Amino acid sequence: MKVQGTAKKEVQPDIAILQLGVVTTNPDVRRAQEENRILANRMVQALIEAGITQQDIETSSYTSFPRYETDSAGNSVISAYEVRHIFRIKVRDITGTGEIIDLAFENGANVSESVSFEVSQYTKIYRYVLQLAVKDGAKKAQAIAETMQVCLVPIPVKVEEVSQQLFPVPRYTAFSIQEKASTPIEPQDVTINATVNLEYIY
Repeated sequence: MKVQGTAKKEVQPDIAILQLGVVTTNPDVRRAQEENRILANRMVQALIEAGITQQDIETSSYTSFPRYETDSAGNSVISAYEVRHIFRIKVRDITGTGEIIDLAFENGANVSESVSFEVSQYTKIYRYVLQLAVKDGAKKAQAIAETMQVCLVPIPVKVEEVSQQLFPVPRYTAFSIQEKASTPIEPQDVTINATVNLEYIY
């Protein structure tokens, strides 16, 4: 007899992940890079002074590429160079996420790609949910056995965990500007799922 057990748990996130950074453009690629470096360093320093550790600020991507426009002769020519430096910033005090976003933009950031949420104790919670999934599968097997009027061997001969993502899928939130207040960020619960396949004999 083969059954599948499932379980899930809604968990309030306690970490915010910000993807934001600095974009600069200039006809001179070196100037664009230098301007970006100055703004990015100023932003990072402000975040560190606000309590974000250096380990929680890392480069997510750094790109430099030309922008083109069409001249009067119809030819495509380089008009400027764009340098984009995106950081992945982990905010461990989730209640201050809006303030950290504002601080970053006040100190050089000018692009935000996403705000997502994670659970620091994900592994511990997932293991608990996995136990619930096994129990769910056992109950299903017992119900089937009772319906068939057969004697089920209670210990499964095979238990297979269905692969899950290493981290919970984050939910995103939109934010808007309010006067005299930090950017409002409203984290939503993260759903942690577990699934197992079990095989019994009777």
